[in-house]
Amino acid sequence: MSTELERASAFVGRLWENPTLSGLSPLQREEQLIQFLEINNSTLLPTLTSPAFFPNQSWHKIRTLLLQALSNRTNTALSPLFDAVLQRKINFHFVANLEPKRAPHPDRVRKSMAQFLRTLASRPDSRSELTGPLMGVGTGLIDKYIGRIFERQRYIGFELRKVQRLKLEAPDVADLVKATMLIRPAILYFSPDEGGGGHARNVEHVSPAFAAKAASSVAQALPLMPADVVSAATHSALSFQDNPHLECSSRLAAVFAHRCRHMRPGMRVDRGAESSDKSWFSVARKNYKFYGFDLDMLVELHSIATENGW
Repeated sequence: MSTELERASAFVGRLWENPTLSGLSPLQREEQLIQFLEINNSTLLPTLTSPAFFPNQSWHKIRTLLLQALSNRTNTALSPLFDAVLQRKINFHFVANLEPKRAPHPDRVRKSMAQFLRTLASRPDSRSELTGPLMGVGTGLIDKYIGRIFERQRYIGFELRKVQRLKLEAPDVADLVKATMLIRPAILYFSPDEGGGGHARNVEHVSPAFAAKAASSVAQALPLMPADVVSAATHSALSFQDNPHLECSSRLAAVFAHRCRHMRPGMRVDRGAESSDKSWFSVARKNYKFYGFDLDMLVELHSIATENGW
């Protein structure tokens, strides 16, 4: 490591340990710190161009060093996070249940998923889009909602069982939705308009034709994953208003990926204030067309959040 990169790493390390970032995931910290550097570059410049750091260097060069150091710091935290999430939070037995004739061993599926997540993390767009899925899977949020959905057997349950025809128990459906969420960022990884300059974009609505092309690329990268799961993952970037026959699992993946993007586990809710999930789903119902969400799905998820104080 060069001396300049060592200095950048030391500076980023101090920012990384700021108490205001406690409770955030590695990708959330990275996003917050990138924003901090962009907003405060003029304030930071006198310090960063001092003899202790990068004398006589331009902001462009300093920014490049800091972003590289930040990316390295995040990568160090991401690798064990990927392994932990895939080992402890997803049971890949649903793959064999969907395709009993192939029935790949769950460990093989898990290993291929781990490599795939590292691939997605190698580009700014898909890397940033992993934030919500990792948070949703890691916190157990998907499990608790799918459990309530199966207990209620209302709109979402009907869509999963009768329309999408998933012959799986609630835990397997939860794992399927988690896998769908984790694959979802591939829509940006395979996008021909992948953002340059280190800036990341969010998943935007794509055309069905592009979703099909992305699904083909994902299928090559994840040959052990059932085609229906890959298809649902790429379909999650389509608008439900324009594509009313989307798989229920793809609609759930889209909603929960957005919900969990800025989620901060353990945050205290002020007395008298709405719980965080209830508040989020309430706002999402008003903006469902903009995000391409299924309004009936949001209504039920809001009801579940309200009933359980989530």
